[in-house]
Amino acid sequence: MVIDTTGLKVYGKCEGKTRKHGKDKRRIWRKLCLAVDVSTHSFISAEISLVFVGDNEVLSTLLNLL
Repeated sequence: MVIDTTGLKVYGKCEGKTRKHGKDKRRIWRKLCLAVDVSTHSFISAEISLVFVGDNEVLSTLLNLL
């Protein structure tokens, strides 16, 4: 099993305003943590969390979903 984490930007209704007038301080990010089976390349479990949640906290949740 391999576990990886990546960041996701959450798009909202104000994205057009942000593009027109520059960066907005209220951009929202989430973390996507995936557990993948190495031999079959299939997803075992996934968890989306807030950016400030540590990977070690999400790991126990990913393993409990097995």
